[in-house]
Amino acid sequence: MKDLFRRIALALALLLLGFPALSQNPPRVQKIEIKHIGPAAASDELIKANIRVKVGDTYSRLGVDDDVRNLYGTGFFYNIRVAEEPAEGGIKLLYVMQGKPRLDDIKFEGNKKYSESKLLKTITSKKGEPLDERKLFADTQAIQKLYQKAGLQKTQVKYVLSINENAGRGSTTFEIIEAPKVLIYDVIFEGATAFTPKKLAKVIETRRRWWLSWMTGSGVLKDEVFEEDKEKLTEFYRNEGYIDFEIKDVKFEEVDAKRMTIRLTLFEGRQYKVGTVALKGNALFKTEEILQGSPVEGKLKKPDMTSGKTFTPRGLTHDLEAVRDFYGAKGYIDTRVSAQKNANTETGNLDLVFQIEEKDKSFIEKIEIKGNVKTKDRVIRRELAVSPGETFDMVSVNLSKERLQNLNYFEKVDAQSEDTDPVIRGRKNLVVAVEEKNTGNASLGAGFSSVDSIVGFVEITQGNFDIAKPPYFTGGGQKARLRASYGARRQDYVASFIEPWFLDRKLALGIEAYHRLTSFESALYDTAQTGAKLSLEKALGSDFLRGNVSYTIERVGIKEGGSSGLTGGTSGGGFGPIIVPGNYATNASGQRISSELLGEFGLQLVSKIGLGLAYDTRRGGLVPTGGQRTDLTTEFAGGPLGGDSSFYKIELRSSWYFPGFAQGHLLELGARGGGVESYGSSTNVTLFNRFFLGGPRSLRGYKYYGVGPTDSLGESFGGKTYWMATAEYSIPIIDRLRLAAFYDIGKVYTSSWSANPNLSRNEKLYNDDVGIGIRLNIPNLGPLRFDYGIPLTRDLRSSSSGKFNFDIGYTRDF
Repeated sequence: MKDLFRRIALALALLLLGFPALSQNPPRVQKIEIKHIGPAAASDELIKANIRVKVGDTYSRLGVDDDVRNLYGTGFFYNIRVAEEPAEGGIKLLYVMQGKPRLDDIKFEGNKKYSESKLLKTITSKKGEPLDERKLFADTQAIQKLYQKAGLQKTQVKYVLSINENAGRGSTTFEIIEAPKVLIYDVIFEGATAFTPKKLAKVIETRRRWWLSWMTGSGVLKDEVFEEDKEKLTEFYRNEGYIDFEIKDVKFEEVDAKRMTIRLTLFEGRQYKVGTVALKGNALFKTEEILQGSPVEGKLKKPDMTSGKTFTPRGLTHDLEAVRDFYGAKGYIDTRVSAQKNANTETGNLDLVFQIEEKDKSFIEKIEIKGNVKTKDRVIRRELAVSPGETFDMVSVNLSKERLQNLNYFEKVDAQSEDTDPVIRGRKNLVVAVEEKNTGNASLGAGFSSVDSIVGFVEITQGNFDIAKPPYFTGGGQKARLRASYGARRQDYVASFIEPWFLDRKLALGIEAYHRLTSFESALYDTAQTGAKLSLEKALGSDFLRGNVSYTIERVGIKEGGSSGLTGGTSGGGFGPIIVPGNYATNASGQRISSELLGEFGLQLVSKIGLGLAYDTRRGGLVPTGGQRTDLTTEFAGGPLGGDSSFYKIELRSSWYFPGFAQGHLLELGARGGGVESYGSSTNVTLFNRFFLGGPRSLRGYKYYGVGPTDSLGESFGGKTYWMATAEYSIPIIDRLRLAAFYDIGKVYTSSWSANPNLSRNEKLYNDDVGIGIRLNIPNLGPLRFDYGIPLTRDLRSSSSGKFNFDIGYTRDF
């Protein structure tokens, strides 16, 4: 034992003798020096400002490490070393600083699929910038993603640096090892029993290769898309009641060198049903009353997940909102609602308990508008469905928020309750905060359609116009538009103005002036229309139903001209004498013109009033997912209104939209019909006011104005009664591309309000066509329609060959 103590004492003595510094106080910093390798990246003053350890401080390695981190944080330095050297009375700290070198060159090696210019656009590092290894690492990831999107999944990318420290310059080389493209041979859902593989394949974007993959971009594995697909699959199952669903495993199995199978092992679990539904904490209202719901935007919103229904997270979220909306609509905006899910071991169902924490009823003290720099307060306030002193109805507040968003004046709209200052029990302020956006637009461009041919246009619009606020004319909530179009077959000049709150009522006042000259109707004449229109439009009890009344005065008619170009010639000019008995005339180009058509040449002054009803419940944007639009329009011209023409016209148009057999499919049904008749001293309805069919917006298998009565020489002459119907089914192929198949049918009759065909030997009881089309939405250009229609039941004067049509819009306006 004594020998052991003796050994320990000897070891301690040797330790103290060998390391005397450990028994002394830590040294002090006597001097700090800075040394640069290569060009200085920053001044010594800036460097010292980021060093907290000062001369005279006790030396601390932790403090020095903190200073090094601060210096790296400035972003100026590529490498920093700190040396501790002995100095009289302590130590000297030597900071050796190497600034970030400038990138002189960026190279790529091993890239065969993509050019150097393509890869340079992919990365963020640029020549001449400081070298940043974090950016270079991110660039390797970006290049890998580029290859992965193309199906070269196993491509490897790394960067290699070459740095000249003394010159402060460097270069980087991205070394790329391209892997062969591996196509998806199949996607297998192992363990799936509740749904068919075909159903599950439609849920995700990662799909097997097929013959249209060259267009759709499918058939290759893309990491980001596949990760999203796993989330989509999980969400799909859970919203079908399979709450315990999991993707247990994912395997990528090679079929051969260029093909693979993706195998997803699924655990579906059981499908949960709703057991009992109970409410707790509701003292103000009975359970039955709450479950009946409350009206939201004209519809009854109530809890849907009743006993026996499939339980879904989406349904639970809806039911929570329904209970909150019930209280919110009655002013109890601070009421809290939560839900508990209790598994019932006897039934295997989920029992739901809605826990309600009721609060005091609130009334609106005042409404504050914030963030509107250009838009006047009154423009915002008139859209609000609530007023100070009323119950703080959150359903109406949310409706107000939606109305403001629909104005398209604001990037962001927020509406929140706020305590009054000082706090008043039962009273809260409503704060509406908006973030304005640019509502003016100037555009210059060109377009083409099978009717208009080539058209160039310039347009200026202001969606938040104020006619009384020069020089910028913004903030009044009005709408103004100036447009000029000029093309081979069309000249169009329009100026329009809309005041949506005329006389401080939700009554839209519209004023429009226009001049139009077109030549696509016939090779023998141009159509001219110059006039002005004054209109009033108002919602009738619902935003879906709108009525309008208008007054129009215009000079309209046809002039000598034609498809060879817009001439603007005077009526009747250039025609030879009428030849009898042939009963026709010739123009300067030798074209024959019937006496009936010659009698239509000239311009008339038309003074008319119009009445209209429109019912529009369409939803879904460019591609409606449901709903309908129906329009009834009437016109009454002449008589006490004056003018050269007296007639009345009635038209009914309707289009209906239905979901198809699969997601994204659309069935579009449309019909329209109308009639026109002269009265009083007018003996005829002029050509300009008669009906024609044929072309991209009616019967697509026939030329424009190609269906209807003709004159004695076979020129389209229009009719006074017509009808047509159409059916179209379209499916999505990829984003922004749809395929369509359609059928059109219709007929134009000579007499007013008569469907008596009075057929000649050249006419049929009706005209119809069938065809296919493409719907393409091009960024910054908009949706386009390409249709090819083939006539079926046709008049002998109509061509039997198909007709190609090109127009604007995913759907047609009826």
